[in-house]
Amino acid sequence: MYNTFKSIISKQGQNVKGSIVKYMQSVIKYETPNADTILAIQEADALKNDPNKKVYSSFDEVLEELGDDE
Repeated sequence: MYNTFKSIISKQGQNVKGSIVKYMQSVIKYETPNADTILAIQEADALKNDPNKKVYSSFDEVLEELGDDE
């Protein structure tokens, strides 16, 4: 597998180490949530654990409540 990868990378004028480092950086970039995502996760966790949160038994109930605001 390594030799096949090396052959492909070499044909593209790149080196193996540089390609592996770029791949690892992309994995880190896409697997690490940004600040907005972290805040959204924290908000969702807080809502899940809030005993006073509004709970709906159906989507129709949500729509009814939204319709009351108009």
